[in-house]
Amino acid sequence: MKLLFGTGNINKVKEAKLILKNSKYEVEQLKIPYPELQGTLEEVAKYGAKYVYDEYMSKNEKISNENVSIIVEDSGLFIESLREFPGTYSKYVQMTLGNEGILKLLGTCKKRNAYFKTVIGYYDGKEIKTFSGTVEGTISYKMKSNGYGFAYDSIFVPKGCEKTFAEMLPAEKSDISHRKNAFMEFKRYIDSLSNE
Repeated sequence: MKLLFGTGNINKVKEAKLILKNSKYEVEQLKIPYPELQGTLEEVAKYGAKYVYDEYMSKNEKISNENVSIIVEDSGLFIESLREFPGTYSKYVQMTLGNEGILKLLGTCKKRNAYFKTVIGYYDGKEIKTFSGTVEGTISYKMKSNGYGFAYDSIFVPKGCEKTFAEMLPAEKSDISHRKNAFMEFKRYIDSLSNE
């Protein structure tokens, strides 16, 4: 089954492919940007999935809508001592403040608990569903990377680990990531449909 992943971020597509590599699902990137609402991750994912589906179908009128499954994904980094900031504004904050700005905001604060949350929006022309995954951890005191990862990966240390996501090999990260947790929930749902 082909899943069209509406995103301009090839890193998200690579991670999704790695997570679903031993399944019957083939992930293909679909570069249809969608307006990001100022709402919860769930609201953004639902809106995005429907928007991308409608745009895709309007440009591909000869395709039967029974063969189209769209996924989008919205993620956020939530830092407890910053009142869950950047949260739903993670993409914008990454582009403006970046990791250095987040580290400056935290300064020497010892309360560095944080979590990543991903919400996948799925739309097949019939119903919109969302699937979420989280991973808890802490924010490091400095950026650490071995050249892997993207966005906040170089400052996020998952619970029970000593390395940031950006210090881990891609397969190592995808085995414990928030994205994997969301995709596994999604996969269970899709698998249940094919068993009906």
